[in-house]
Amino acid sequence: MGERSPSLSRMVILWLLSEGPLHGYKIKRILEDEGLGFWFPVDYASIYTVLRTLAKGGQIKAVAVEREGQRPERTRFKITREGRQHLAQLLEQAWREPRGLADPLQLALAARSELAEDRIQELLAERIASLRTRLESLEGLTRSAPAPEMVDRQKALTEAELGWAQTQLRSDGNGHRPTT
Repeated sequence: MGERSPSLSRMVILWLLSEGPLHGYKIKRILEDEGLGFWFPVDYASIYTVLRTLAKGGQIKAVAVEREGQRPERTRFKITREGRQHLAQLLEQAWREPRGLADPLQLALAARSELAEDRIQELLAERIASLRTRLESLEGLTRSAPAPEMVDRQKALTEAELGWAQTQLRSDGNGHRPTT
């Protein structure tokens, strides 16, 4: 399968820095204000850790330390040539390798016997409702997505998940559909 899947936080930060120098707070604001947080859910607390790691690895470097009024100092970083190469490698890996199988639902399926079957059916109905809501929200996000293919892909994945959940809801708990 290859190496570990690339860190979304690392990829997003390098991508944003490839557009120009930024400090950590500005990265956070871009993710919040431009709606990118929906597409790239980065834990805001990790931004500074990732910046330090990238700087230590030579993928970014500090270009200025700024202070506005009584606010804390903010270090602005820019991507280095090594950082651009690293970003290209991460992007290529993302194109090449399917997303990992780590998903809490996989464990829930493995431990299905821990819950009553009628409760599982209720939870599946809730999951189906959530997936339908996600599909509706994706319709409104087409304009805010950095690339329209992102919406198309997310719709296809959500529709596939919805179909799977509906099949499970109609099954007897052992993966067998009732005969009609």
